[in-house]
Amino acid sequence: MSFVLHPFRRFPVQRFAIRYEQEASLILLTKTLILAMIVASEVSCASARSSLPTEDSHAQADSEPIAQRTVTVHPQEIDEILSNPGMGFADFHFGQFSHPLTREEYPRSTVAYFRWSWAALEPAEGAYNFDLVDRVIEQAKAKGETLAFRIVSGYKRGSPQWLLDKGVAFIPGTDDIFPDYNNPAFLDYHEKLIRAFGARYAGSPDIDHIDIGSVGCWGEWNTACCEGQEAQCKRFFPTDESQIKITDWYLNYFPNTPLVMLHGGPLKYAVSRGTGWRGDCFGDYGYFTPDWNHMEHAYAPVLQDPVIANAWKKGPVEFEVCGVMQDWYDKGFDIDLILKRGLEWHMSVLNAKSSPVPVAWRSRVDEFLKKMGYRLVLRELSHQAQATAGTTLSFRSRWENVGVAPIYRPWPMAYRLRNESDHVVAQWTSKADLRQWLPAERYEIEDTARLPEHVPAGSYQLDVAVLEEDGHSALIELAIAGKRRDRWYPVSTITIRE
Repeated sequence: MSFVLHPFRRFPVQRFAIRYEQEASLILLTKTLILAMIVASEVSCASARSSLPTEDSHAQADSEPIAQRTVTVHPQEIDEILSNPGMGFADFHFGQFSHPLTREEYPRSTVAYFRWSWAALEPAEGAYNFDLVDRVIEQAKAKGETLAFRIVSGYKRGSPQWLLDKGVAFIPGTDDIFPDYNNPAFLDYHEKLIRAFGARYAGSPDIDHIDIGSVGCWGEWNTACCEGQEAQCKRFFPTDESQIKITDWYLNYFPNTPLVMLHGGPLKYAVSRGTGWRGDCFGDYGYFTPDWNHMEHAYAPVLQDPVIANAWKKGPVEFEVCGVMQDWYDKGFDIDLILKRGLEWHMSVLNAKSSPVPVAWRSRVDEFLKKMGYRLVLRELSHQAQATAGTTLSFRSRWENVGVAPIYRPWPMAYRLRNESDHVVAQWTSKADLRQWLPAERYEIEDTARLPEHVPAGSYQLDVAVLEEDGHSALIELAIAGKRRDRWYPVSTITIRE
Protein backbone atom coordinates (compact mmCIF):
# COMPACT_ATOMS: atom_id res chain seq x y z
CA MET A 1 0.00 0.00 0.00
CA SER A 2 1.22 3.50 -0.77
CA PHE A 3 -0.04 7.01 -0.84
CA VAL A 4 1.02 10.27 -2.38
CA LEU A 5 0.99 13.59 -0.66
CA HIS A 6 -0.05 16.42 -2.95
CA PRO A 7 1.89 19.64 -2.38
CA PHE A 8 -0.21 22.74 -1.91
CA ARG A 9 -3.31 20.69 -1.04
CA ARG A 10 -4.60 21.55 2.40
CA PHE A 11 -4.72 18.57 4.66
CA PRO A 12 -8.31 18.25 5.97
CA VAL A 13 -7.56 18.18 9.69
CA GLN A 14 -11.02 19.33 10.51
CA ARG A 15 -12.53 16.08 9.24
CA PHE A 16 -11.10 14.13 12.18
CA ALA A 17 -13.79 15.72 14.39
CA ILE A 18 -11.57 15.43 17.46
CA ARG A 19 -12.02 17.94 20.24
CA TYR A 20 -9.02 18.94 22.27
CA GLU A 21 -9.59 20.67 25.46
CA GLN A 22 -6.08 21.87 26.02
CA GLU A 23 -3.98 24.02 23.73
CA ALA A 24 -0.82 21.98 24.39
CA SER A 25 -2.44 18.85 23.04
CA LEU A 26 -3.47 20.68 19.88
CA ILE A 27 0.06 21.96 19.31
CA LEU A 28 1.54 18.51 19.83
CA LEU A 29 -0.85 16.95 17.36
CA THR A 30 -0.06 19.60 14.76
CA LYS A 31 3.69 19.03 15.08
CA THR A 32 3.19 15.27 14.75
CA LEU A 33 1.19 15.64 11.53
CA ILE A 34 3.73 18.01 9.99
CA LEU A 35 6.57 15.61 10.79
CA ALA A 36 4.66 12.70 9.23
CA MET A 37 4.10 14.71 6.03
CA ILE A 38 7.80 15.56 5.73
CA VAL A 39 8.90 11.94 6.17
CA ALA A 40 6.32 10.65 3.69
CA SER A 41 7.33 13.26 1.13
CA GLU A 42 11.02 12.29 1.37
CA VAL A 43 10.16 8.61 0.92
CA SER A 44 8.02 9.38 -2.12
CA CYS A 45 10.71 11.54 -3.77
CA ALA A 46 13.41 8.94 -3.11
CA SER A 47 11.23 6.27 -4.68
CA ALA A 48 10.60 8.43 -7.76
CA ARG A 49 14.32 9.16 -8.14
CA SER A 50 15.22 5.50 -7.99
CA SER A 51 12.83 4.70 -10.84
CA LEU A 52 14.41 7.15 -13.32
CA PRO A 53 16.61 5.63 -16.10
CA THR A 54 20.25 6.60 -16.32
CA GLU A 55 21.39 8.74 -19.23
CA ASP A 56 23.02 6.02 -21.32
CA SER A 57 21.83 2.78 -19.82
CA HIS A 58 18.60 1.11 -18.87
CA ALA A 59 20.37 -1.58 -16.88
CA GLN A 60 18.20 -3.22 -14.25
CA ALA A 61 19.08 -3.80 -10.62
CA ASP A 62 21.63 -6.50 -9.80
CA SER A 63 18.91 -8.68 -8.35
CA GLU A 64 17.28 -9.10 -11.78
CA PRO A 65 18.31 -11.89 -14.20
CA ILE A 66 21.40 -10.99 -16.17
CA ALA A 67 19.71 -11.69 -19.52
CA GLN A 68 17.16 -8.96 -18.79
CA ARG A 69 19.72 -6.19 -18.44
CA THR A 70 19.66 -3.75 -21.33
CA VAL A 71 22.03 -1.16 -22.67
CA THR A 72 21.15 1.92 -24.66
CA VAL A 73 23.51 3.60 -27.09
CA HIS A 74 23.24 6.95 -28.87
CA PRO A 75 25.33 6.99 -32.07
CA GLN A 76 27.01 10.25 -33.01
CA GLU A 77 25.31 12.18 -35.80
CA ILE A 78 27.58 13.46 -38.57
CA ASP A 79 27.38 16.51 -40.82
CA GLU A 80 28.76 15.22 -44.11
CA ILE A 81 27.47 14.83 -47.66
CA LEU A 82 26.18 11.28 -48.07
CA SER A 83 26.58 9.45 -51.34
CA ASN A 84 23.37 7.44 -51.47
CA PRO A 85 21.36 5.88 -54.30
CA GLY A 86 18.33 7.68 -55.63
CA MET A 87 19.39 11.18 -54.58
CA GLY A 88 21.78 14.01 -55.34
CA PHE A 89 23.07 15.46 -58.62
CA ALA A 90 22.51 13.31 -61.71
CA ASP A 91 25.23 12.17 -64.08
CA PHE A 92 23.76 13.37 -67.39
CA HIS A 93 24.76 11.01 -70.22
CA PHE A 94 28.03 10.43 -68.35
CA GLY A 95 28.99 14.05 -68.99
CA GLN A 96 29.31 13.60 -72.75
CA PHE A 97 27.93 17.10 -73.35
CA SER A 98 30.71 18.79 -71.37
CA HIS A 99 34.38 18.32 -70.62
CA PRO A 100 35.37 15.68 -68.02
CA LEU A 101 34.55 17.15 -64.63
CA THR A 102 36.47 16.92 -61.38
CA ARG A 103 34.80 16.47 -57.99
CA GLU A 104 35.58 20.11 -57.31
CA GLU A 105 33.52 21.10 -60.35
CA TYR A 106 30.56 18.73 -59.98
CA PRO A 107 29.35 16.61 -57.04
CA ARG A 108 29.60 12.85 -57.06
CA SER A 109 26.55 11.20 -58.63
CA THR A 110 24.66 8.02 -57.84
CA VAL A 111 22.05 8.39 -60.61
CA ALA A 112 22.94 8.27 -64.30
CA TYR A 113 20.27 10.02 -66.36
CA PHE A 114 19.77 9.28 -70.08
CA ARG A 115 17.26 10.15 -72.77
CA TRP A 116 16.89 7.95 -75.85
CA SER A 117 14.74 8.33 -78.92
CA TRP A 118 12.18 5.68 -79.78
CA ALA A 119 14.04 5.28 -83.08
CA ALA A 120 17.22 4.33 -81.19
CA LEU A 121 15.41 1.85 -78.95
CA GLU A 122 13.36 0.18 -81.70
CA PRO A 123 15.22 0.77 -84.97
CA ALA A 124 13.15 -1.92 -86.71
CA GLU A 125 9.65 -3.07 -85.89
CA GLY A 126 9.77 -5.37 -82.86
CA ALA A 127 13.60 -5.26 -82.72
CA TYR A 128 14.21 -3.67 -79.34
CA ASN A 129 17.69 -2.37 -78.68
CA PHE A 130 18.08 -3.70 -75.13
CA ASP A 131 21.83 -3.95 -75.69
CA LEU A 132 22.07 -0.15 -75.74
CA VAL A 133 20.40 0.13 -72.35
CA ASP A 134 22.26 -2.84 -70.87
CA ARG A 135 25.64 -1.38 -71.83
CA VAL A 136 24.79 1.90 -70.10
CA ILE A 137 23.57 0.01 -67.02
CA GLU A 138 26.91 -1.78 -66.79
CA GLN A 139 28.81 1.48 -67.22
CA ALA A 140 26.66 3.10 -64.55
CA LYS A 141 27.23 0.21 -62.13
CA ALA A 142 30.98 0.55 -62.63
CA LYS A 143 30.63 4.17 -61.47
CA GLY A 144 28.43 3.29 -58.50
CA GLU A 145 25.29 4.60 -60.22
CA THR A 146 21.85 3.33 -61.14
CA LEU A 147 20.06 4.34 -64.33
CA ALA A 148 17.11 6.65 -64.88
CA PHE A 149 15.87 7.21 -68.40
CA ARG A 150 13.24 8.74 -70.65
CA ILE A 151 12.02 7.57 -74.05
CA VAL A 152 11.57 10.47 -76.48
CA SER A 153 9.36 10.36 -79.55
CA GLY A 154 9.62 13.96 -80.71
CA TYR A 155 13.28 14.92 -80.91
CA LYS A 156 15.77 14.40 -83.77
CA ARG A 157 13.28 12.20 -85.59
CA GLY A 158 12.59 10.44 -82.31
CA SER A 159 9.81 8.31 -83.80
CA PRO A 160 11.22 5.52 -86.01
CA GLN A 161 10.84 5.81 -89.76
CA TRP A 162 9.22 2.39 -90.04
CA LEU A 163 6.40 3.67 -87.79
CA LEU A 164 5.91 6.87 -89.77
CA ASP A 165 5.76 4.76 -92.92
CA LYS A 166 2.62 3.10 -91.52
CA GLY A 167 0.73 6.30 -92.17
CA VAL A 168 1.45 8.20 -88.96
CA ALA A 169 1.35 11.89 -89.83
CA PHE A 170 3.99 14.18 -88.38
CA ILE A 171 5.19 17.76 -88.48
CA PRO A 172 8.83 18.16 -89.53
CA GLY A 173 11.03 20.73 -87.88
CA THR A 174 14.64 21.85 -87.98
CA ASP A 175 15.83 19.01 -85.76
CA ASP A 176 12.54 17.67 -84.46
CA ILE A 177 9.43 15.92 -85.60
CA PHE A 178 6.07 16.02 -83.90
CA PRO A 179 4.02 12.87 -84.62
CA ASP A 180 0.27 12.42 -84.44
CA TYR A 181 0.00 10.99 -80.92
CA ASN A 182 -3.64 10.02 -81.44
CA ASN A 183 -3.04 7.92 -84.54
CA PRO A 184 -4.24 4.34 -83.78
CA ALA A 185 -1.06 2.78 -85.19
CA PHE A 186 1.10 5.16 -83.16
CA LEU A 187 -0.80 4.31 -79.98
CA ASP A 188 -0.66 0.57 -80.67
CA TYR A 189 3.11 0.50 -81.20
CA HIS A 190 3.66 2.98 -78.39
CA GLU A 191 2.04 0.55 -75.96
CA LYS A 192 4.08 -2.36 -77.33
CA LEU A 193 7.27 -0.36 -76.76
CA ILE A 194 6.44 0.45 -73.14
CA ARG A 195 5.33 -3.15 -72.49
CA ALA A 196 8.58 -4.55 -73.89
CA PHE A 197 10.83 -2.27 -71.85
CA GLY A 198 8.73 -2.82 -68.76
CA ALA A 199 9.08 -6.58 -69.15
CA ARG A 200 12.83 -6.14 -69.35
CA TYR A 201 13.52 -3.53 -66.65
CA ALA A 202 10.54 -3.18 -64.29
CA GLY A 203 11.55 -3.73 -60.69
CA SER A 204 15.25 -3.96 -61.54
CA PRO A 205 17.56 -2.67 -58.77
CA ASP A 206 19.69 -1.23 -61.59
CA ILE A 207 16.92 1.23 -62.50
CA ASP A 208 16.52 4.26 -60.28
CA HIS A 209 13.38 5.64 -61.92
CA ILE A 210 11.60 6.06 -65.24
CA ASP A 211 10.33 9.32 -66.73
CA ILE A 212 6.80 9.09 -68.11
CA GLY A 213 8.02 11.21 -70.96
CA SER A 214 7.39 9.70 -74.41
CA VAL A 215 5.07 12.56 -75.41
CA GLY A 216 5.71 16.00 -76.89
CA CYS A 217 8.81 18.04 -77.61
CA TRP A 218 11.87 16.41 -75.98
CA GLY A 219 9.47 14.13 -74.11
CA GLU A 220 8.30 17.06 -71.97
CA TRP A 221 4.56 16.85 -72.71
CA ASN A 222 4.59 20.22 -74.44
CA THR A 223 4.61 21.80 -77.92
CA ALA A 224 7.50 24.18 -77.32
CA CYS A 225 9.38 22.95 -80.41
CA CYS A 226 6.46 23.78 -82.72
CA GLU A 227 7.35 27.37 -83.45
CA GLY A 228 5.24 28.57 -86.35
CA GLN A 229 3.18 25.37 -86.38
CA GLU A 230 1.50 25.56 -82.99
CA ALA A 231 -2.03 24.94 -84.24
CA GLN A 232 -1.10 21.73 -86.04
CA CYS A 233 0.92 20.48 -83.06
CA LYS A 234 -2.07 21.04 -80.81
CA ARG A 235 -4.15 18.85 -83.10
CA PHE A 236 -1.53 16.11 -82.94
CA PHE A 237 -1.03 16.40 -79.18
CA PRO A 238 -2.65 13.47 -77.37
CA THR A 239 -6.22 13.97 -76.25
CA ASP A 240 -7.07 13.63 -72.59
CA GLU A 241 -8.12 10.04 -73.26
CA SER A 242 -4.84 9.25 -75.01
CA GLN A 243 -2.83 10.89 -72.23
CA ILE A 244 -4.47 8.65 -69.64
CA LYS A 245 -3.85 5.56 -71.79
CA ILE A 246 -0.15 6.35 -72.12
CA THR A 247 0.18 7.06 -68.40
CA ASP A 248 -1.55 3.79 -67.54
CA TRP A 249 0.86 1.84 -69.72
CA TYR A 250 3.78 3.04 -67.62
CA LEU A 251 1.90 2.32 -64.40
CA ASN A 252 0.92 -1.17 -65.54
CA TYR A 253 4.16 -2.23 -67.23
CA PHE A 254 6.62 -0.75 -64.74
CA PRO A 255 5.37 -2.06 -61.38
CA ASN A 256 7.72 -1.76 -58.41
CA THR A 257 9.68 0.95 -60.23
CA PRO A 258 9.64 4.62 -59.20
CA LEU A 259 7.99 6.70 -61.91
CA VAL A 260 7.91 10.46 -62.40
CA MET A 261 5.38 12.38 -64.48
CA LEU A 262 6.56 15.49 -66.27
CA HIS A 263 4.96 18.81 -65.40
CA GLY A 264 2.72 19.41 -68.39
CA GLY A 265 1.34 15.89 -68.56
CA PRO A 266 -1.69 14.52 -66.67
CA LEU A 267 0.14 15.27 -63.46
CA LYS A 268 -2.66 14.98 -60.92
CA TYR A 269 -3.88 11.72 -62.43
CA ALA A 270 -0.39 10.20 -62.31
CA VAL A 271 0.57 11.27 -58.79
CA SER A 272 -2.80 10.15 -57.44
CA ARG A 273 -1.70 6.68 -58.53
CA GLY A 274 1.64 6.79 -56.79
CA THR A 275 4.07 8.46 -59.18
CA GLY A 276 6.38 11.30 -58.34
CA TRP A 277 6.82 14.29 -60.60
CA ARG A 278 9.45 16.22 -62.50
CA GLY A 279 10.09 19.70 -63.88
CA ASP A 280 12.63 20.41 -66.61
CA CYS A 281 13.37 24.10 -66.02
CA PHE A 282 14.28 24.32 -62.34
CA GLY A 283 15.88 27.59 -61.29
CA ASP A 284 14.11 29.68 -63.93
CA TYR A 285 13.47 33.08 -62.37
CA GLY A 286 13.57 34.93 -65.68
CA TYR A 287 15.68 32.73 -67.94
CA PHE A 288 13.55 33.39 -71.04
CA THR A 289 11.57 36.51 -70.16
CA PRO A 290 11.24 38.84 -67.17
CA ASP A 291 7.45 38.53 -67.26
CA TRP A 292 7.09 34.77 -66.77
CA ASN A 293 9.15 32.00 -65.20
CA HIS A 294 8.76 28.33 -64.37
CA MET A 295 9.46 28.59 -60.65
CA GLU A 296 6.68 31.08 -59.85
CA HIS A 297 4.24 30.60 -62.71
CA ALA A 298 4.48 26.88 -63.56
CA TYR A 299 5.63 24.85 -60.55
CA ALA A 300 4.32 26.88 -57.61
CA PRO A 301 0.70 27.00 -58.88
CA VAL A 302 0.38 23.22 -59.38
CA LEU A 303 1.70 22.69 -55.86
CA GLN A 304 -1.36 24.49 -54.52
CA ASP A 305 -3.19 21.23 -55.18
CA PRO A 306 -2.63 19.02 -52.11
CA VAL A 307 -2.65 15.87 -54.24
CA ILE A 308 0.37 17.13 -56.17
CA ALA A 309 1.95 18.84 -53.16
CA ASN A 310 1.99 15.52 -51.28
CA ALA A 311 3.15 13.37 -54.21
CA TRP A 312 6.69 13.25 -52.75
CA LYS A 313 5.47 10.97 -49.99
CA LYS A 314 5.00 8.12 -52.49
CA GLY A 315 7.15 8.99 -55.49
CA PRO A 316 10.36 10.98 -56.06
CA VAL A 317 10.54 14.61 -57.09
CA GLU A 318 13.13 15.21 -59.80
CA PHE A 319 14.20 18.42 -61.50
CA GLU A 320 16.43 19.47 -64.37
CA VAL A 321 18.12 22.85 -64.37
CA CYS A 322 17.05 25.54 -66.79
CA GLY A 323 20.13 26.17 -68.89
CA VAL A 324 23.08 25.37 -66.62
CA MET A 325 24.00 26.72 -63.20
CA GLN A 326 26.60 29.06 -64.68
CA ASP A 327 23.74 30.72 -66.58
CA TRP A 328 21.98 31.34 -63.27
CA TYR A 329 25.15 32.92 -61.91
CA ASP A 330 25.64 35.11 -64.97
CA LYS A 331 22.01 36.27 -64.86
CA GLY A 332 22.24 37.14 -61.18
CA PHE A 333 19.69 34.59 -59.97
CA ASP A 334 19.30 34.13 -56.21
CA ILE A 335 20.91 30.73 -55.58
CA ASP A 336 19.73 30.63 -51.96
CA LEU A 337 16.12 31.10 -53.03
CA ILE A 338 16.42 28.46 -55.74
CA LEU A 339 17.90 25.85 -53.41
CA LYS A 340 15.37 26.71 -50.71
CA ARG A 341 12.54 25.97 -53.15
CA GLY A 342 14.15 22.65 -54.03
CA LEU A 343 14.07 21.59 -50.39
CA GLU A 344 10.55 22.91 -49.85
CA TRP A 345 9.40 20.87 -52.84
CA HIS A 346 11.09 17.74 -51.41
CA MET A 347 13.55 17.20 -54.25
CA SER A 348 15.48 13.93 -54.43
CA VAL A 349 17.44 14.26 -57.69
CA LEU A 350 18.66 17.31 -59.62
CA ASN A 351 19.94 16.95 -63.16
CA ALA A 352 22.38 19.85 -63.37
CA LYS A 353 23.40 18.52 -66.80
CA SER A 354 26.89 17.57 -65.65
CA SER A 355 27.94 21.19 -66.04
CA PRO A 356 30.29 22.83 -63.53
CA VAL A 357 28.86 24.38 -60.40
CA PRO A 358 30.01 28.02 -60.11
CA VAL A 359 32.93 28.14 -57.68
CA ALA A 360 31.34 30.94 -55.66
CA TRP A 361 28.27 28.76 -55.06
CA ARG A 362 29.89 25.43 -54.31
CA SER A 363 29.71 25.70 -50.51
CA ARG A 364 26.00 26.47 -50.65
CA VAL A 365 25.40 23.61 -53.05
CA ASP A 366 27.23 21.29 -50.66
CA GLU A 367 24.94 22.36 -47.80
CA PHE A 368 21.98 21.71 -50.10
CA LEU A 369 23.28 18.21 -50.80
CA LYS A 370 23.27 17.48 -47.06
CA LYS A 371 19.52 18.05 -46.96
CA MET A 372 18.01 16.85 -50.25
CA GLY A 373 16.63 13.34 -50.51
CA TYR A 374 16.62 11.10 -47.45
CA ARG A 375 19.08 11.23 -44.55
CA LEU A 376 18.66 8.62 -41.82
CA VAL A 377 19.96 9.08 -38.28
CA LEU A 378 19.92 6.30 -35.69
CA ARG A 379 19.18 8.26 -32.54
CA GLU A 380 19.03 5.43 -30.03
CA LEU A 381 19.33 1.66 -29.81
CA SER A 382 18.47 -0.51 -26.81
CA HIS A 383 19.11 -4.25 -26.46
CA GLN A 384 20.01 -6.92 -23.91
CA ALA A 385 23.52 -6.66 -22.61
CA GLN A 386 23.91 -10.46 -22.52
CA ALA A 387 22.16 -13.49 -23.93
CA THR A 388 22.63 -17.21 -24.47
CA ALA A 389 22.68 -19.05 -27.80
CA GLY A 390 19.25 -20.17 -28.95
CA THR A 391 17.39 -17.42 -27.07
CA THR A 392 15.60 -14.36 -28.38
CA LEU A 393 17.15 -10.91 -28.62
CA SER A 394 15.08 -7.74 -28.58
CA PHE A 395 16.05 -4.47 -30.27
CA ARG A 396 14.35 -1.13 -29.78
CA SER A 397 15.64 1.58 -32.08
CA ARG A 398 14.69 5.21 -32.61
CA TRP A 399 15.32 6.75 -36.03
CA GLU A 400 14.87 10.11 -37.67
CA ASN A 401 14.90 11.13 -41.32
CA VAL A 402 16.48 14.59 -41.34
CA GLY A 403 16.33 14.93 -45.13
CA VAL A 404 13.36 16.20 -47.14
CA ALA A 405 12.11 12.98 -48.77
CA PRO A 406 11.71 9.30 -47.94
CA ILE A 407 13.35 6.27 -49.47
CA TYR A 408 11.34 4.97 -52.42
CA ARG A 409 12.68 1.42 -52.67
CA PRO A 410 12.06 -1.52 -50.27
CA TRP A 411 15.56 -1.55 -48.82
CA PRO A 412 15.63 -3.51 -45.55
CA MET A 413 17.28 -2.43 -42.33
CA ALA A 414 19.29 -5.17 -40.64
CA TYR A 415 21.37 -6.13 -37.59
CA ARG A 416 24.28 -8.53 -37.36
CA LEU A 417 26.69 -9.94 -34.78
CA ARG A 418 30.38 -9.99 -35.65
CA ASN A 419 33.15 -11.68 -33.65
CA GLU A 420 36.66 -10.39 -32.98
CA SER A 421 37.87 -12.12 -36.16
CA ASP A 422 35.37 -10.05 -38.17
CA HIS A 423 33.29 -13.15 -38.91
CA VAL A 424 29.51 -12.63 -39.01
CA VAL A 425 27.81 -15.25 -36.81
CA ALA A 426 24.21 -14.03 -37.15
CA GLN A 427 22.22 -11.51 -39.16
CA TRP A 428 18.57 -10.45 -38.98
CA THR A 429 16.29 -8.19 -41.01
CA SER A 430 14.08 -5.63 -39.30
CA LYS A 431 10.36 -5.47 -39.92
CA ALA A 432 10.61 -1.70 -40.53
CA ASP A 433 9.41 -0.29 -43.87
CA LEU A 434 11.81 2.58 -44.50
CA ARG A 435 9.59 3.95 -47.27
CA GLN A 436 7.25 5.14 -44.53
CA TRP A 437 9.91 7.21 -42.78
CA LEU A 438 8.94 10.75 -43.69
CA PRO A 439 10.99 13.79 -42.66
CA ALA A 440 10.38 15.62 -39.38
CA GLU A 441 9.15 12.49 -37.64
CA ARG A 442 10.85 10.06 -35.26
CA TYR A 443 10.22 6.35 -35.62
CA GLU A 444 10.55 3.74 -32.89
CA ILE A 445 11.07 0.21 -34.15
CA GLU A 446 10.89 -2.90 -32.00
CA ASP A 447 12.39 -6.07 -33.43
CA THR A 448 13.05 -9.53 -32.04
CA ALA A 449 15.54 -12.07 -33.38
CA ARG A 450 16.47 -15.58 -32.33
CA LEU A 451 20.15 -16.32 -31.79
CA PRO A 452 21.38 -19.42 -33.58
CA GLU A 453 22.11 -22.40 -31.35
CA HIS A 454 25.71 -22.69 -32.47
CA VAL A 455 26.97 -19.18 -31.52
CA PRO A 456 29.97 -19.65 -29.18
CA ALA A 457 30.23 -17.74 -25.95
CA GLY A 458 32.08 -14.44 -26.20
CA SER A 459 31.76 -10.73 -26.88
CA TYR A 460 30.30 -9.67 -30.24
CA GLN A 461 30.06 -6.40 -32.11
CA LEU A 462 26.49 -5.37 -32.95
CA ASP A 463 26.29 -3.68 -36.35
CA VAL A 464 23.40 -2.01 -38.16
CA ALA A 465 22.92 -1.26 -41.87
CA VAL A 466 20.40 -0.65 -44.64
CA LEU A 467 20.77 -3.34 -47.28
CA GLU A 468 20.19 -3.82 -50.98
CA GLU A 469 16.80 -5.25 -51.89
CA ASP A 470 18.18 -8.80 -52.07
CA GLY A 471 19.70 -8.38 -48.60
CA HIS A 472 23.18 -9.46 -49.68
CA SER A 473 25.15 -6.33 -48.83
CA ALA A 474 24.83 -2.93 -47.17
CA LEU A 475 23.76 -0.16 -49.50
CA ILE A 476 23.26 3.27 -48.00
CA GLU A 477 25.25 5.62 -45.82
CA LEU A 478 23.70 6.64 -42.53
CA ALA A 479 24.21 10.06 -40.99
CA ILE A 480 26.11 8.58 -38.02
CA ALA A 481 29.79 8.06 -37.30
CA GLY A 482 31.65 4.77 -37.57
CA LYS A 483 30.96 3.58 -41.13
CA ARG A 484 33.00 0.54 -42.12
CA ARG A 485 34.19 -0.08 -45.67
CA ASP A 486 31.29 -2.49 -46.16
CA ARG A 487 28.81 0.26 -45.12
CA TRP A 488 27.84 -1.45 -41.88
CA TYR A 489 27.94 0.60 -38.69
CA PRO A 490 29.25 -0.83 -35.38
CA VAL A 491 26.96 0.60 -32.70
CA SER A 492 27.24 -1.64 -29.60
CA THR A 493 28.38 -4.98 -28.17
CA ILE A 494 26.54 -8.05 -26.90
CA THR A 495 27.98 -10.81 -24.71
CA ILE A 496 26.92 -14.38 -25.44
CA ARG A 497 27.12 -16.57 -22.33
CA GLU A 498 27.40 -20.31 -21.95
